[in-house]
Amino acid sequence: MTNSLTTAAEDAAAPTAMGAVRALKLVLQYAGLGFELEEGGTPGGCRLRLAPSAAHPWTRGNVRAHLLAEGIAAEVARFEQPLPRPGHELLLLLPSDEEVRSLGRLFEARLTEVQNAALQLHRALAHIGVERRLDIQTMGGRTLIDIGMFDPDAATLLYRSLGGDEAVLCALDLGDWHDHERFARELERAISATGQVPLVESVPTCGQCRGRHGGNRIRLDYLDPDDALLLADALHALEEMSPS
Repeated sequence: MTNSLTTAAEDAAAPTAMGAVRALKLVLQYAGLGFELEEGGTPGGCRLRLAPSAAHPWTRGNVRAHLLAEGIAAEVARFEQPLPRPGHELLLLLPSDEEVRSLGRLFEARLTEVQNAALQLHRALAHIGVERRLDIQTMGGRTLIDIGMFDPDAATLLYRSLGGDEAVLCALDLGDWHDHERFARELERAISATGQVPLVESVPTCGQCRGRHGGNRIRLDYLDPDDALLLADALHALEEMSPS
């Protein structure tokens, strides 16, 4: 199932109807559910199509009654999904942004520990202007979060948002490999101040590849849920301390 809602950025906190739908979309993505979501039906509302899931018991049985018990008024229809993936699916028609937000909270309450940590870090990064989808991967029996690569602009945003020394940035040429390696160490130091000690690696980009990658990049090691939440909390806390 594909997602038919396309937006340039996720706005998890906006009070507008568009923000509510974007927030719901974001939670559904980190819940790992296949879905189709689009604005419409009524002003501020949306249409959501998805398959029932054992991780979300309210999607089974009398779905409308389950939702009403949560204070969510929605029209619910069931239909058969044809081949190649036969089975029952649900179509929810949510009449307003209030119901959309409430449904998002209902899904969010059932996220796993690592799904929740990835979602919170996604929101914290988006808040400082770094837009990305974090990957959740299982390696060696552990489920970890891949925060992805940071280009120079995103890496400096992260560094500044963690209280990094602006004088250090002024003294470095991030296009120079040696300076970029030094920057990686400075970023590692800034992240370590949050209570975690991740590996921060400078990934040089050759001249021929810079048109695609935009210069030297930073890669952080995989994060476990606790480390991801520490980083998210640090970004929010330092943002709140910044002068307006």
